Amino acid sequence: MPIRLKKRHFVTGGVISALLLTVVFFLVFMTGSYSVTAAPDGGSRECASVVTELPRIVTGEKSQETTGAGTTAWGDGKIVLRCGVTPLDPTTNLCMTVDGVDWVLDEAKAKNSGPRALTTYGRHPAIEVTINDSALSPGDVLVDLNRTVKQIPQGDRKCISLDDVN
Repeated sequence: MPIRLKKRHFVTGGVISALLLTVVFFLVFMTGSYSVTAAPDGGSRECASVVTELPRIVTGEKSQETTGAGTTAWGDGKIVLRCGVTPLDPTTNLCMTVDGVDWVLDEAKAKNSGPRALTTYGRHPAIEVTINDSALSPGDVLVDLNRTVKQIPQGDRKCISLDDVN
């Protein structure tokens, strides 16, 4: 005896399929995750410790999940932190000490109206913070992050001034 399906079963199945597709779309594309490429040592124990202790709000911007190990973003990518970047060699770029942490500004990016990228100096693994919003103060961003960044001990390398060179 052949099985007869009523038209109503097809409509109900179609509605359920549409609802399931909507839920899957929401979970995949609307969860607020921001795509950030992990740094070479982003999966290190030190980076995992730093990322779990980062503040939920930096300069008024809320944190969001990111895709790369050892990364965090705030404010839809206005501020992006990547732990585990390659430590910097000595450089002539601007090196500043902010609240006990040495940071080097990538002057080439800053001069080309690009994002302001700052990397810790003398810490391993190094941490890079990129600020993609010109309205945000780098000093305020770094002060908010430094309590956590200090978990990675300062090595022998430190920022020096012109007075230290003579």
